[in-house]
Amino acid sequence: MANSGGGTDRTVHTACRYCCGSCGMIASVGGDGRLTSLVADKEHPLTHGFSCARGLQSAEAMYHPGRILRPLKRTPGGFVEIGLEQALDEIAARLRGILAESGGESVGVFKGTQTWKNVTAHHTLLAWPAAIGSTRVFTTITIDQSAKQVTMRRMGYWNAGKHRLGDSGVHLIAGGNPFVSVAAGQLTYDPVKRLKAALKRGMKLIVIDPRRTETARQADLFLQVKPGEDPALLAGILRVVLDRGWNDGGFCDEYVGASRMAALRAAVEPFTLGRVAARTGVDAGLIERAARMFAAEATRGVAAAGTGPSMSPRSNLADHLVECLNVVCGRYLRAGERVSNPGVQNPWREFRAEVVPADREWERGPKTSTGHGSLFGELMSGVLADEILRTDEGRLRALFVNGGNPAVALPDQRKAVDALKALDLLVAVEPFMTPTAQLCDYILPPTLQFERPDTSASPHYEPLLEVPFAQYVPRVVDPPPGSEVVDDWYVYWSLARRLGITLTVAGVELDSANPPTTEQLLASILRDSQVPLEEIARYPGGRVFDVEPAVVLPRRPESAACFDVMPADIAAEVAEVAAEDQAGEERFPLRLVVRRLRGMMNSLGIVQPGVRRRHPYNAAYLNPADLAALGLADGAEIEIEADNGGRIPAIAEAEDGVRRGCVSMSHCWGGLPEDALPYREMGASTNVLVRTDAVVETINAMPRLSSIPVRIRARAKEEPLENGRTVS
Repeated sequence: MANSGGGTDRTVHTACRYCCGSCGMIASVGGDGRLTSLVADKEHPLTHGFSCARGLQSAEAMYHPGRILRPLKRTPGGFVEIGLEQALDEIAARLRGILAESGGESVGVFKGTQTWKNVTAHHTLLAWPAAIGSTRVFTTITIDQSAKQVTMRRMGYWNAGKHRLGDSGVHLIAGGNPFVSVAAGQLTYDPVKRLKAALKRGMKLIVIDPRRTETARQADLFLQVKPGEDPALLAGILRVVLDRGWNDGGFCDEYVGASRMAALRAAVEPFTLGRVAARTGVDAGLIERAARMFAAEATRGVAAAGTGPSMSPRSNLADHLVECLNVVCGRYLRAGERVSNPGVQNPWREFRAEVVPADREWERGPKTSTGHGSLFGELMSGVLADEILRTDEGRLRALFVNGGNPAVALPDQRKAVDALKALDLLVAVEPFMTPTAQLCDYILPPTLQFERPDTSASPHYEPLLEVPFAQYVPRVVDPPPGSEVVDDWYVYWSLARRLGITLTVAGVELDSANPPTTEQLLASILRDSQVPLEEIARYPGGRVFDVEPAVVLPRRPESAACFDVMPADIAAEVAEVAAEDQAGEERFPLRLVVRRLRGMMNSLGIVQPGVRRRHPYNAAYLNPADLAALGLADGAEIEIEADNGGRIPAIAEAEDGVRRGCVSMSHCWGGLPEDALPYREMGASTNVLVRTDAVVETINAMPRLSSIPVRIRARAKEEPLENGRTVS
């Protein structure tokens, strides 16, 4: 661990853990022990000098004047500072009463994006609900791209994994922009150099998006689809592939089967090139060219969906059809092929050329009052508000929020905020006064990423890496003097001790009397890693390790599972799409599509001055022709209204790459609805425009967060909204 006391200036190898990009950095620490700067590590064996502005400017967050440095308690007069142990005593006392009255299922957790990048916090958050007898686990995963988990559980998935970017001849990305978001498809780290290198050696890139994104500008083929029409376009591409015989017949015979292939062919039969072109706004020739480029002109390379289709209507269907493309073209590692990354921090396992069968987890096990089940042990965040607002004995009474901001992330913001206010106990492990924190009874400030030891990438993100890389990242600096911040896991260990229960983290019971250090807990979690943590730590800048090679083994004789490419519920939904009336909604003729902004990830980055200088608010981007048709000038103040009655202010900006009929706007901005914050200071929350009473996925309660029907009107400067929510 780095000694952050006084002395001469020094540098420390580290890595950013804001997202799954695992960007290597070199931190400079002054003689006073403060982090003075971060630069990309050009010698980093994984990211080779790539790092985004958000990560490079993350020191701003550490020393931001608004950072919470001591625990806070809500009182009738506002928040007051309270000692950490006193806060934990009071939380435990209130929690004990709730558990005695209503049981463990009355207490839930909401695990945010940042918790997934914190190994000890992630595993402790898995242990805490189990220790108190709760299945009420909600995370950002089920309000983001949960369609991927639905597809895995409904179709089945390939045990050995898919083709990798390094030897792919084609890559199709639907609704993803890794040049800005860092992660989409096979580009989950160092996206710019890796994609440009792949294109230079001849790989073809196909991008499907309503906006000509930064990534789309690199594409060999760009399909500028109408928002929400990804399922129709993908069904059309599949039909062309099957009609032309460009699918991998041998793979389909063995791992899909004749009856399932027949069902798939029948389902996509109505999606002729002419009908799909008219519906999606994509030229029929481009659709056929995409099918040819993906299926006929390349034998390796995968299709992947990003947040675009995953947040739009029929998100589960869109993802299912993307995976159908991979299946019918056989884009998976086969027996005898080498697995380029068998893992470093995870235990060694066999890789088999076989299908892990479909397992509709949501049809069994815990369910919410709305009838929704679970995905990989998590309940659906789209109905979290409903679970709090229910009036029976099963009401969720207490919620612990760790590394997330559900007040701006959940659909129908007004409903979500009302629900959070209705809790008997709301606790956030949070370093800033976010909209969620403002609603809390207690705020417990955590250490930030350069103030705690960790590994990069987190073990559960290892499958995203193409090489067996790992890095131990030591504590770079101590927290600011006079602060009382704590590593996230300590909160739950302390509460368990006060409640007289034991936490079992990654299979090991923690001593209830003596807390481990974070290093000890990390070592315990990684005790079965292929490379010991001590060995990983020997290489400060990270290393691609020489682990035991893995080769894909043949299918076991007893393994008969096949991909369920067209189950009955998917077939019914495809038929619904084929029969849909394509008449436009005259009252709401535009479609709002969410996007990423450089340096931002959901609400993360909104406190960093460097990021905010680039993006002081989330502008509404429109095609210049649409602005002219609406009689609006570039920079005009507008109001955006959706069919749920929600209205938000925005500033319109012209962008040539936005498809006509679209409004492109970043999500997770703004404050609490009642705060009437100046738009130019905090932007506006697009989730005000999101419904939870309609256009919601049946399995995972995923709402329509993108491709939202809206209309726009000009606003006079300083004109307040009629509902008093936000002013410019």
